[in-house]
Amino acid sequence: MRIVLIATTAFLTALAAPARAEFPRFQVQEIDPHVGEVCYAVTTADVDGDGRLDVVAVSEDAVVWYQNPSWTKHDVIRGLTKRDNVCIQAHDVDGDGRIDLTLGAGWKPSDTSLAGTLQWIGRDDAGAWKVHPIKCDEPTIHRIRWGDVNGDGKARLVVVPLQARGSKGPNWGAGPGVNVRVYDVPADPTSPRWESEVADSSLHTIHNAQIVDLLGTGRNQLVLAAWEGVFALSRGEGGGWTRVKIGEGDQAASPFKGASEVKVGRLADGSRYVATIEPWHGNQTVVYSPAKGAPDGALWNRRVLAAPMPWGHAVWCADLDGDGDDDLIIGQRDPSPQGVEAPRGPGVFVFEAKPGEHGPEFERHAVDDGGMACEDAVAADLDGDGRPDLIAGGRATHNVRIYWNRDR
Repeated sequence: MRIVLIATTAFLTALAAPARAEFPRFQVQEIDPHVGEVCYAVTTADVDGDGRLDVVAVSEDAVVWYQNPSWTKHDVIRGLTKRDNVCIQAHDVDGDGRIDLTLGAGWKPSDTSLAGTLQWIGRDDAGAWKVHPIKCDEPTIHRIRWGDVNGDGKARLVVVPLQARGSKGPNWGAGPGVNVRVYDVPADPTSPRWESEVADSSLHTIHNAQIVDLLGTGRNQLVLAAWEGVFALSRGEGGGWTRVKIGEGDQAASPFKGASEVKVGRLADGSRYVATIEPWHGNQTVVYSPAKGAPDGALWNRRVLAAPMPWGHAVWCADLDGDGDDDLIIGQRDPSPQGVEAPRGPGVFVFEAKPGEHGPEFERHAVDDGGMACEDAVAADLDGDGRPDLIAGGRATHNVRIYWNRDR
């Protein structure tokens, strides 16, 4: 396995700006040069139950995991689901104490007439993986999330299609809205019939979602990036769902509008920010932060951190330098256009967060500029040193890489 040192922008200028030397350097390890034609998703989970996080990756026809610390590759399934596999989440579905994997497949983004497939993958007593279908009639299943959206301490499965049934381009913002579905795990999770409810059906082209307490209410919301902008869905104690708009997204863009990827970051003072790529499949890294003294329900302040960043396609937030502020990790899928001096892209970039007078301030660092056509990225502490490492999967580059978070 190849190991290369990658210097951040901060390291290259450390002599001129000593304060920036706090930001870590990253050491890259390519654990798979070709996971498939597309690495659609990466995540982490303790698959083998040894107390260490392993890496899980999804390609068009397979789910694989890499065993920590050797990073030996193991197939979970291959060729057993309808192509293409597109999204995955780890969760102990059957309560046996072992990690299971929930998978969305049958990915055909322009086909809004036929349903995708939803399934979870568990192990029998002998340790063999088995696919358990979950009945779902939604087309273009694109993102799935596990989390407590009801406030009762029980994790539920949230399924977010990209497009609504019957919707058509290029104006994907017209026609029916996307059904955001919330599933309860039945007493027998191997049954394909899971009860579900529709949390919202008013938005279009929902590209990503996160379950987190964005609004500081003490209960989780479902944060969505859609054609109409950025929203937080909340389920009340009475069972009804309400929707709060956080930001407009990029409504001036054409032909695509709104927001694409989305994640929530937290600062040391307890405040939050929302990071997106805009418009849908766009080229702007955008941050929203609440305006001081603004009334409840007011839109958050929007700020473009970087553009052009062609086909930004991964967003994650984590405190990489240990200062208490979540930094912003961005994956860029395409090369930058000719004439752009830096970064050349595609790659993985970090926007170091610091508190500012009017919301957080950010400074960009290049972690991997050119070696990763990033489709998906996550942050997790893989070696137990207390510092989150980065994991990314590539589209055009087909690879899976770990970026080890190292001290100066």
